[in-house]
Amino acid sequence: MTVINEIKNKHITVLGLGVTGLGIVRFLLSQNIQPKVVDSREQPPGADWLAEHASELVTHFGDLDNAALSNTDIIIISPGLSLTTPAVAKAMAAGVEVIGDVELFARLTDKPIVAVTGSNGKSTVVTLAFEVLKAAGYKVGLGGNIGTAVLDLFAHDYDVFVLELSSFQLDTTQSLKAHSACVLNVSEDHLDRYPSYQAYIDSKQRIYNGAALCVVNAIDAATHTAKQPQLSFALRNADYSLVDQQGEQYFAAQGKPLLPVSSLNVVGTHNQQNALAVMALLSPFEITAEHYQQAFSAFTGLAHRCQFVAEISGVKYFNDSKATNVGATIAAIESLADQAKQLVVIAGGDAKGADLDALKPYLNDKVKALVCFGKDAKALVALSDKGHLTSNMHEAVLLAKQLSDQGDIVLLAPACASIDMYNNYMQRGDDFTQCVLAEAV
Repeated sequence: MTVINEIKNKHITVLGLGVTGLGIVRFLLSQNIQPKVVDSREQPPGADWLAEHASELVTHFGDLDNAALSNTDIIIISPGLSLTTPAVAKAMAAGVEVIGDVELFARLTDKPIVAVTGSNGKSTVVTLAFEVLKAAGYKVGLGGNIGTAVLDLFAHDYDVFVLELSSFQLDTTQSLKAHSACVLNVSEDHLDRYPSYQAYIDSKQRIYNGAALCVVNAIDAATHTAKQPQLSFALRNADYSLVDQQGEQYFAAQGKPLLPVSSLNVVGTHNQQNALAVMALLSPFEITAEHYQQAFSAFTGLAHRCQFVAEISGVKYFNDSKATNVGATIAAIESLADQAKQLVVIAGGDAKGADLDALKPYLNDKVKALVCFGKDAKALVALSDKGHLTSNMHEAVLLAKQLSDQGDIVLLAPACASIDMYNNYMQRGDDFTQCVLAEAV
């Protein structure tokens, strides 16, 4: 690894000590590089690990203004920290190179990379791609924004890497040359961090830089790029789409049926689109229809993503706590509306500055009632005369139960982040599940 030899004589600072930061530290230590470790928190979550396994490292926990960030050669920054953070911006102005772990990863590998970003559906798409590649006999590493820090993937000898990448990770990545890359979709999100919606779109589109194949969403202009070659996906009128044959729907490439849609185990049109995106992304690889059929039929979906919870008195309850922005909530409503007599939606949390008005037509056309709680609950209630205000999840589930009838679906699809009331969207989803199951007793 010539890149490692180049940085061994440089002063390196790892900024941020969460999952990503610890992954960076572990990797650098494995290469006999001892970085300085900095975190703005007095007691960062990885401090105990550091004290036990690398107590010799220089650390600074607390105010970043006193961390001497300008006196280093390279800062490897965690995605939770913005490049506009004053101490970081000052270091950059002083000539310090600031990169992320994905950038270092990209510089160090020549193995094929399948890279996916988007506002919604990233985790489902990369997990499904991972399962398809495994079914086809590839040794696959899955990581990035989905839980395994990318540098930890080097601990195994993989044939191909599948990476979920956030806009924050892409902001600090320049050298990525993906085998295939996709922006699944873009909707207003993280506007508390970006100066404009266009800046957020631009950040997502960085994934196409250097890609051998660009995969775009045919019906979402924000995913489109002039870079070639490219393939498109959509339910209709795209390179990868659905076709009807002898009364059955098929996943198709260039109009040629490949396998029945019924082979996909998870429900909803949004999951059909996810499957089409996977097929386009994996088109450069040696994969048969049988491999897709095997993986698609075995895939049961991810927790907190349109996850079926229970059926109580003829009403089905679905947990889509991962719907942390408006686009994800719209996708969930569209996917489940046709399966329900009527739809009762539970929403709320921290909207992060997003414009909620895009929900209005879906509330008017497809939703029986909207039950809201959390920081921006009043703004959500104001979208429709179907809105109801509650104080917490327990109250929201009770009211949703009262408002629903046999054949209806109650859907948790918050359209907001969970940080106002929960540690993360998983905890919020678990709370919803517990409240629903308590009603089943």
